[in-house]
Amino acid sequence: MANWTLSKKVVLASAIIAFISLFLKWAEVNFIFSASVNGFQQQGWLFLLIFIYPLYCAFKAKKVNTIGGYVLSGLGFVGMILYIMSLTEPLTGQNLASTGAYVMLISFIVLAVGVFLDSKN
Repeated sequence: MANWTLSKKVVLASAIIAFISLFLKWAEVNFIFSASVNGFQQQGWLFLLIFIYPLYCAFKAKKVNTIGGYVLSGLGFVGMILYIMSLTEPLTGQNLASTGAYVMLISFIVLAVGVFLDSKN
């Protein structure tokens, strides 16, 4: 890992951020009672599948296909936006999404930055 380029380190950091987000609250209700669920309970680990190809390229010291990398990060970003929007409670309009979902969203932005940096090398 000492000879990794910045782009490979950014891709690895995005995957680590995504993994950490699974341990955070993804949805939280604070009405009469308080309840929350983490990313594992919301099947957020499925979003980690998006990181398989970029991580494979990073560990094998291969260049990430630019279009493929952008498509994967875009799918993750749009998927998380749809997930966050689906947590809007229709009666009050309150969004129940919590920290973990937004951290996962940020990880896909970081992944796109890593793909961009890899395309410049």
